[in-house]
Amino acid sequence: MSETENSLEALANAALRQRLDRMVDHGPQLRGVGTAHFQIYGSTLYVCGALPRPGRAEELVTRLLRFARDRLLSISWVHTEQRDDPHILASLLNHGFEVREVLRLMGCIGSLHAVAPHRTDLVVAPITSIEQMEHYERISQWGFSSNPQPTPQQITLRGQERWDEQAAHLYQYYMGWLAGEPVSGAYVSLWERVPTIYGVVTVPPARRTGAAAAVMQHLVRVTLDRGMPWTCLYVAAGNPAQHMYERLGYVPLIEQTTFTWRVNFIP
Repeated sequence: MSETENSLEALANAALRQRLDRMVDHGPQLRGVGTAHFQIYGSTLYVCGALPRPGRAEELVTRLLRFARDRLLSISWVHTEQRDDPHILASLLNHGFEVREVLRLMGCIGSLHAVAPHRTDLVVAPITSIEQMEHYERISQWGFSSNPQPTPQQITLRGQERWDEQAAHLYQYYMGWLAGEPVSGAYVSLWERVPTIYGVVTVPPARRTGAAAAVMQHLVRVTLDRGMPWTCLYVAAGNPAQHMYERLGYVPLIEQTTFTWRVNFIP
């Protein structure tokens, strides 16, 4: 394995580890059948990193199902391809779990590639006011939900939540301004060993202008200046945005499938 491959493997391992380290709730008793990481939030049991003992994958899954049924919990189970036991996958499907989403973890070590000439009418800057955060929320609603005119209540509520997260130093938000108009944005975690990029979005009229790439380049440059050597992000399988990320220098690392099971499912 080359030095680059070793570094990317270390990045993938660190990104997976930081997720598992947050899943510290007590779950079902798995002594003798394996281990797993749990988090209970609301009425959902989140499961990740399941590691059954040889030949015990089915029993591990049935114990989790019994635990969830007894507590009226639904289950959200993340299965990591080529890392988690394939027998777990077969058991999940056998018990009526459904695929909710397939995400690819992508990572980049160091600076991003330049993909287009610099535009003098495109400016990227950190978000520094609640008004700017509400602009980002409008962009997000338009870009992700195809809703160019969200209600003032939607903008105010989610904008304040985002502003509070930034004030708590959990995330830093950035916005791209094209000819003085806010058109793109993204944000990055400030508390993780591998900073994770979220919410990369551009309003439809400004797509293919280089705005999203410029926001990401600025975001990663500032992150590297903080002393963090790498960044990662998740992209849905089949999302054409993956091509932009690859042009910027991101490499697909692992693929994860989230399976869901509803507590009212009767096998």
